[in-house]
Amino acid sequence: MSSPQNTNESSFLEKIKAFILNLVQFIKKQWISFKKTYFNRQTHSASLSKSTSKETKLTDAPKRNQAKKEDQKFTLAKFLFGFNVGYSVIKNLMITLVIVLLIGGALIGGAGAGYFAYLVSGEQIPTYEEMKADIENVSATSSMYYATGEKISDLKTDLKRSEIPLSEMSPLVQEAIIATEDEYFYKHSGVVPKAVVRALAQEVTGTSTTSGGSTLTQQLVKQQILTNEVSFKRKANEILLAFRIENFFSKEEILENYLNVSPFGRNNKGQNIAGLDEASIGIFGVNPIDLTLPQAAFLAGLPQNPIVYSPYSQIGALKEDLSAGISRKDEVLFRMYRENYITKEEYDTALTYDLTQDFLPQESDVNDSTDYVYNFVEQQARQILMEQLYTVDGYSAEDVSNDQELKDSYYNQADLNLRTKGYTISSTIDKGVYEAMNDVVAQYATPEISYDENNNPIISNTSDLGNVKVVDYVDEETGETKTLVEPVQNGAVLRDNATGRIISFIGGVDYEFTQVNHAYQSPRSPGSTIKPLLTFAPALEEGIITPASMIFESSAKVPSWENGALGVYEITNVGNVTPNKWTDVRSGLSQSSNIVTTKIYQQMKDTYNLEEKLESYMHKMGLGSDVISTEEYQGVYYALPIGGISKGTTVLDQTDGFSTLANKGNYTEGYVIDKIEDAAGEVVYQHEVKPVEVFSAETAYLTTDILRDVLDTGTAKDVKGQLNFQADIAGKTGTSDGQKDIWFIGYTPQVTLSSWIGYDNAVDTPINDLSNSGSESPSLRNKRHWARLMNAIYSANPTVLGTDQAFQKPDGVVEAKVLASTGMMPGKVKLTDGKEVTVSGATKTELFNKKFLPKTTTYDFALAASEKELGDYWNKASKSASEEAAKKAKAEADKKNEEAKKAKTEADNKKADAAKAEEEKAKAKIENEKKLQEAAKKKAEEEKSRRRKKQKKKKRMNKEKASVSDAFSLFFFSCSSICNMMW
Repeated sequence: MSSPQNTNESSFLEKIKAFILNLVQFIKKQWISFKKTYFNRQTHSASLSKSTSKETKLTDAPKRNQAKKEDQKFTLAKFLFGFNVGYSVIKNLMITLVIVLLIGGALIGGAGAGYFAYLVSGEQIPTYEEMKADIENVSATSSMYYATGEKISDLKTDLKRSEIPLSEMSPLVQEAIIATEDEYFYKHSGVVPKAVVRALAQEVTGTSTTSGGSTLTQQLVKQQILTNEVSFKRKANEILLAFRIENFFSKEEILENYLNVSPFGRNNKGQNIAGLDEASIGIFGVNPIDLTLPQAAFLAGLPQNPIVYSPYSQIGALKEDLSAGISRKDEVLFRMYRENYITKEEYDTALTYDLTQDFLPQESDVNDSTDYVYNFVEQQARQILMEQLYTVDGYSAEDVSNDQELKDSYYNQADLNLRTKGYTISSTIDKGVYEAMNDVVAQYATPEISYDENNNPIISNTSDLGNVKVVDYVDEETGETKTLVEPVQNGAVLRDNATGRIISFIGGVDYEFTQVNHAYQSPRSPGSTIKPLLTFAPALEEGIITPASMIFESSAKVPSWENGALGVYEITNVGNVTPNKWTDVRSGLSQSSNIVTTKIYQQMKDTYNLEEKLESYMHKMGLGSDVISTEEYQGVYYALPIGGISKGTTVLDQTDGFSTLANKGNYTEGYVIDKIEDAAGEVVYQHEVKPVEVFSAETAYLTTDILRDVLDTGTAKDVKGQLNFQADIAGKTGTSDGQKDIWFIGYTPQVTLSSWIGYDNAVDTPINDLSNSGSESPSLRNKRHWARLMNAIYSANPTVLGTDQAFQKPDGVVEAKVLASTGMMPGKVKLTDGKEVTVSGATKTELFNKKFLPKTTTYDFALAASEKELGDYWNKASKSASEEAAKKAKAEADKKNEEAKKAKTEADNKKADAAKAEEEKAKAKIENEKKLQEAAKKKAEEEKSRRRKKQKKKKRMNKEKASVSDAFSLFFFSCSSICNMMW
């Protein structure tokens, strides 16, 4: 039965306070009036006395004697008059005060009764069955859910509780509880009125020190039926329910339920315990009926503040300081003696008994069956509830961090609330993506490790991330030789760039092997992945460099502390290489040059004094003093920008930092808890996205554009070919000193995915790195693993990666052509010897922030270049310019000679061409005439042939005509002959 807080309580209290103040003012006025009256009487008497004295001086002695007698009579009368007046005033004041008190008491009593009735009005009166169920109930189950709605798990509670009857509880504990918590337990009817009135008076008057007013019955009501809300309405309901509990339950039932449900702190396994049975067995290892007097007194003192008085920490270890619980035990013993439950002899004996010898040693709980996602969500939810608790009490995170006892107290309370309050915890984890990523780990990265009868490890299959490390070492504590077995571990985080929502993660390759969450609990050296965050982005933001800026990759010697003394350390590139060549910033980052990075960082510290700004940039990205200390920024720690930090970064830290670049320079904290609701469905926590501007959008884009080159032409150019999709991706590889930590962090406009691999190195052994852990380089293995994870994510949910998006260039970023050799514009440069050189040559197109556009090339164009390096460059440039000028002059002379020669040749050619043309013309004319003659001849022959053909044709025709004539003649002759014959 929970009750909302009454908003009219404060006004009612103000009215009561005002009434009391008015009453006090009235009494003060009456007293002042009395004093004034008495003072006037005194003054008048004094005046009369003086007047009489003057008159007596003028008379004789008899008159003086007579006057003296009269004066004595007047003094007596004056006293009697004053006494009567004073008595009358005091009597009237007392009568008035009594009347006022009676009226005020009646008013206050009536108002209090009315107010009490008002507070409890509208409350549903519980039945016996309801009250019985409430007071015997210990907890409500809390549950955790994926972002996609599926349940992760109900929260496993370590609250140990078992009910036993009162007859199995030591009478000593019963007496100790009653003497300490409720000395009138068997006399009251649920409430002790004077205790309530005392507590109310302390509240009304604002007394800083208050005394408790709750009986055991009230405490049972508060623990099991009502909430912990501090309000008069809750208190009124508590009183009402206490009376009702007393009407339905016997004193023995109330005491039995109280001892069965009250919290008793933690046992020697670190589990929360409730009820006397679990407390007795879990702290002293004895049954409740067999408790000794010191043990009973100690347990009876726990329910008041079980977290503080408990002898055990959350892991079951005995606290170093047990004084709080022991002092509480002594107080319980004194109250038992005061209430005559024990004798003086028993009290003294129990007081001197060393109870610490009875506490059980620490034991481990073997019933843990959780996994990485369960643990991650549970831990983050508990941290949120813990912060809420200490914030309400006015503590800061720093306060709690610096006080272990305070930290343990809030940790335990938050843990208890988390497991027993029926919370619904909504996480950000996408179930499908989480399972897809961890399937990749199970398939490619989880080795099978077993042991033979001699406890020698048997590696059934290896991991694609590297070989299982098996190495002997000597235990420093025992001197015994042991075998360390460690697989290559993996930690990965996939988060949304804009919000910080952790979509999925990998905690490790095998939860059964180790429960350490490598995604956020294992700080490691970041290697080269810290370069863009600590060096390049800040230098671009400050305008110290542009992507085209040139740096000479020569020996980089920096100060360094070695063996307690300041020495010199030489920075080289991978493979202990010093290229001694000019490199631009873009190539320096995409190829992960240690020398380029160090020289830029050294300039920011030594020339521009940006130590505080660099620290500020990192803090804004969530990389605080727990990652890099202020001393490291301020001191001679020049290995910082290449991963040489003392504490290390987690995978989540790194992911948050790179998401800042992807999110246009705005940092948002990675989070896994979206909201927490209580058992009634009320939201008790809702995550709020609070962006922090770290870099400008221009700086973020320029850095991202350079990191695109890492996948196109740089140290991760083999990654894109392994992906099953196309996307706009930027990223950075990283390897710590000795290849102990291998990183790849890649991001799209929408999400960032980080992957780290390495050994846990739980014990310092000769083998700590991955250099000999497989046939391929560790970096290649991790990049392939990252690509597999991305493919699995894309298959599980293609929209998560934002493959349809591209990094958008801000208006403040523009393209410009610069000299490839200097990264600046062409122009004239004055050298140290006074000569002037015109700088020109091949150009390239580069991106620039409008605020820091490239200028004309200057003598000291290169960042961090020495005088010798600049001198050598300009000597070469000057010589090249002279050679170029001479070459150009010779080329021009040769060109002129060639042009003259060409002109002469062309003239000769023209003359020859003209003669040839005439010759050709004459030849053509002869040829033409020949052709005409031939044509005429041909024509004559053709004419002759035509005439001949015509004559032949004519002859033929004549012949044919003659033939026809002969035929007709013959025909007619024949016809004539036939006719003659007929005739």
